[in-house]
Amino acid sequence: MRLASLQSRFETVVEEFRKKYSSFDESFGTYTAQYGEGAVKVYEPFKVSGTIDPVVIILGRTTPLVYKDSHRLLAGSLSSVSIERGMVYIMGRREPPDSKLIVWSSKEEIELEEYDSRVRIIPSRIHAALFGLDEGTVFFADLGSSSGSILAGETSKPEPFITLYAAPRVDVHRVPLEGKYTA
Repeated sequence: MRLASLQSRFETVVEEFRKKYSSFDESFGTYTAQYGEGAVKVYEPFKVSGTIDPVVIILGRTTPLVYKDSHRLLAGSLSSVSIERGMVYIMGRREPPDSKLIVWSSKEEIELEEYDSRVRIIPSRIHAALFGLDEGTVFFADLGSSSGSILAGETSKPEPFITLYAAPRVDVHRVPLEGKYTA
């Protein structure tokens, strides 16, 4: 699925969620008031379907979630949500902050994970989305969050990956290790 198509689906659910959930409306409204109307958009979707369980998703550098493709399940320490075909799931936090990462969908608003508000980088109010497509493919996309996202896992090839959605000023320290296995 192309970026423009996911962006269009995202814009449609934003309008739906703003009417349905006052918490989403407040989070979206304050985020776009601070960063601008164009600040929330789909950035380079990453296909998380067809991966080997689990894919670790870190929002705001310290808030971990787990996606298990074998069950189409996104889980945190407080709850989990099944990723259904044809649905969009937006992850973020309430405003004012209450140390809970929320997932909004057409069906429900779920508290998925707690984050520590003492850290400098917490999840954004409107942070990321999972897109469950009609044919069964699932994509993750950061929505231009101010605090970034990290995905780590392995494709079914198998091929390990780490995907970093980050502002240009984030330093990535890479420590090369001596290879022990050859393929």
